Amino acid sequence: MNSQVPTAAPVLLELAGLHLPAEREAFLAAGLGGSTRPIAEALARQDYGDTEPAARFRPPASESR
Repeated sequence: MNSQVPTAAPVLLELAGLHLPAEREAFLAAGLGGSTRPIAEALARQDYGDTEPAARFRPPASESR
C-alpha cells in the first residue's frame, strides 16, 4: 500500500479538480500514508491560485411545477 501513496495523491487531486503546488502535494501524500493532519493543513490553505474548490459546486436547482 505504501508504494502506491506517491501516485495516489495526484490522482485524488485530479479527480477533485484541484491543483496544488508540489510542496503541498507532498504533504497530501504524507497524510495518505498515515496521519490526516498534513492533508488538512495542505487543503486548508487558501492560495489555490485559479483553482475553484469542489465544495463550491452546487447542482442546478430543480424546476418545480
